[in-house]
Amino acid sequence: MKAQDNPPTDEIHALIDIKLTALVLEMEEAGWSAEDIAFAIDDVLRRKWLDQAEALRRARAAVPDDFVSDGHEG
Repeated sequence: MKAQDNPPTDEIHALIDIKLTALVLEMEEAGWSAEDIAFAIDDVLRRKWLDQAEALRRARAAVPDDFVSDGHEG
């Protein structure tokens, strides 16, 4: 993907990369291995963010495009 194709996505990826790089370097200086840090980041993201985000994505996909709420679902 070229940078001009999706600037907001490219920008957020660049910012996250900068922050993760700083975190990894800081933790390596504290004695942790890059491998341990990477797996810990992956684990925390999955438990706290990715599983929930994926569930929300599936729920949105299950709702018909023409659905209109009357406020009395569920």
